[in-house]
Amino acid sequence: MSSRPRSSRSTTLSLSLEERWTLHHVLLHRIEQEETATNATDVDSPPLALFQAFDTVDDGELRFTDAQLEAIQNVLAEYQRSTDWWELERSRIEHLLECVTTALENDRLPAN
Repeated sequence: MSSRPRSSRSTTLSLSLEERWTLHHVLLHRIEQEETATNATDVDSPPLALFQAFDTVDDGELRFTDAQLEAIQNVLAEYQRSTDWWELERSRIEHLLECVTTALENDRLPAN
């Protein structure tokens, strides 16, 4: 099994207040899915990095490790594809997803 080394670098996202709120809301909703599911076995537990990312946003910070950005990216992609009530926030979720994806791509570029 091959695994790529995880970067220990961290990246600060530049987000508006509305984008911060949306990110906080999406992460909290995802964390609470397991607790609120009718059958908790139907919902996978979020990875630790997602909890850490939520704590970071909840503390008013926006500096994330690559693992946290990947966890955020996965959740945003899931919610971006959702046809539920997230439709009202779709454009903001898409912008957040683009910001996170760009941050991850930039982190993976070789240092000069």
